[in-house]
Amino acid sequence: MSGEDRFEILLTPEIGDGVNTHVQKFIESSPDGLKLEAKHVPHVETALELLSEGHGDMVPVSGEWWYYNRSREFSAALVLPRREPTRVLVGDDKPEYIPKNGIIVADCEVLRRQMLRLRNDLNVKLPSDFENIPSDVFERVEWLENIRENGEIDGFITTRTLHSSLNNKPRRHTLGMQRKDDARSRFIPIPLEGYTVLLTRKDFPASRFSKVIDMGAALSLRLELTVLDSIESNMRDKIGLVIEQRKIRSIMQDVGNRGKSIGSENPLKEWKTFSGSETYQGPKDSDPRIDVILETISSDGSVTTSVERIFPIDESHSGIQTLVVNWQQILKIAREIPEEEKRGRMKQLMDDYIDELVTKGRLSDDRIYSPLFREEDYQ
Repeated sequence: MSGEDRFEILLTPEIGDGVNTHVQKFIESSPDGLKLEAKHVPHVETALELLSEGHGDMVPVSGEWWYYNRSREFSAALVLPRREPTRVLVGDDKPEYIPKNGIIVADCEVLRRQMLRLRNDLNVKLPSDFENIPSDVFERVEWLENIRENGEIDGFITTRTLHSSLNNKPRRHTLGMQRKDDARSRFIPIPLEGYTVLLTRKDFPASRFSKVIDMGAALSLRLELTVLDSIESNMRDKIGLVIEQRKIRSIMQDVGNRGKSIGSENPLKEWKTFSGSETYQGPKDSDPRIDVILETISSDGSVTTSVERIFPIDESHSGIQTLVVNWQQILKIAREIPEEEKRGRMKQLMDDYIDELVTKGRLSDDRIYSPLFREEDYQ
């Protein structure tokens, strides 16, 4: 084996985001004949300093870390295949079967809102609601498991990596996107979850990793970064976002919460609209598409705004820009105070419609002429 095939990865301790574990498996697999060696360093700042000085080839970080610490000094072109981005609920029962008024601890704001969307009778707390909860993530998950076993809470939401760190390996339930089951509520992942980025110097021979790096994940990461850059900062912890590269066949097999909205008697014919040509015969079902879901939920879980788009890879830039524009328009409408209809026939139709919603319990009197999103929903 030539010296050109040997690469040193500056590996930092696991901090609960799954990066260390992911890279360890990557090193052990020695893909494509590469000789990968781990050099352990105490923290990422030291690793980056060593990398810039030429004492190593790669530094693994999470997608979230890279978003908040981007630097022109390093390249983020190498992205490993994405890990499962959804969280898990640790507890004896699935979300649907948690006892009424049960106490659940969510590890972030968007998961708190998603749980309330599913069950508004639950008491969903955040770690900040507890005075004596540990700050270290591994100590925190142990603490949460202890109070769960003592019956003080009914469950808590965490990452798969932190669940795996628990000694007793309690039951877990995936909070998934439910593409195959429309009877269950979906949980869109938090932004940038599941990405492992291998930072390198600008002059690194990235082409040597072309067979083992996931180009689809790299593109999805760049698009997620673009979306987040376009969203106001106070909303970033309140959105669910997933961008994936999927085959048309897989998308058309979605029969869960969103599948029915893109179904038709001849679904593949619908894809002709992406070609811009009347004579185009439509793509093959193995062709890839960019699949995007972006959503936010009101603080009490009662209102969801969502934008979903599917577009060809070569339209990724324009597709994401259009999605962001649509998203901003929807949020603007959701924050507006609706005006009462004053025209005769239309007013009667609206009054009848509102009365029906109130009678069925789908709308309360105090929300009739209130914005869908109140100030506390996005501040």
